[in-house]
Amino acid sequence: MTLAMYKEPEFSLPHPPISLSIFLVLEEAVCAAWELLRLHPPQGFFVATAIETDINAYLHETLKDKIWNRDIVNGFDDELIRTIVRPETRSFDGKHLGKKPDMMVELVDIPERVRPSQYGIFIECKPVDASHTLTVHYCDKGILRFVCGDYAWAMTQAMMIGYVDSEEIPAEGIKSALDARKDVVLPVHAPTTCPRSAGGVPVAITEHHRNFCYVENGQAAPDITLRHLWLRRN
Repeated sequence: MTLAMYKEPEFSLPHPPISLSIFLVLEEAVCAAWELLRLHPPQGFFVATAIETDINAYLHETLKDKIWNRDIVNGFDDELIRTIVRPETRSFDGKHLGKKPDMMVELVDIPERVRPSQYGIFIECKPVDASHTLTVHYCDKGILRFVCGDYAWAMTQAMMIGYVDSEEIPAEGIKSALDARKDVVLPVHAPTTCPRSAGGVPVAITEHHRNFCYVENGQAAPDITLRHLWLRRN
């Protein structure tokens, strides 16, 4: 192997959007993995009482080992999904190299002129309960990471998963939190509900301004759209 003819690749930012159909497949798969965790949990594990890090680990394991490529969710297979990882990535400017979104779904089809390490569906998961508020925990420690360029900085879409104790619809619950933290998470408008949410579980959609410019081309990062899937713990 020789690097004599090496030429620096030309990456295009932001990366192309991912189709809604892929998000719907993923959300259905997450719901299936969650139901499996609820009905057949690993020994000693219960979603109703488990801590955030344990839920994240088992949700990823179940999604990858027991749902992906198992003919359980149509399309959630190796023809569409390359793998599901728990990555360590960098911020948009490279100043922080150990950023750890809870999951990243890598796709089989990768467009030209994208960074493969930054192309996919980044997922951040947060509990929502009396000890983990929507304003401080979900917004400041979840949504903000997409706004400031820690996660999914090359993408224009990403996903949040909430582990919740109530039957509250995400769009309704998130609205007041966004109003309270609008100077931090920079919402474009009020949350809406996706009319095509998979598996009968409503998915909220929010859009956020981002406050950084791409180092590669000096352009301001465009708004990011987040899809919010809330999973009942009880």
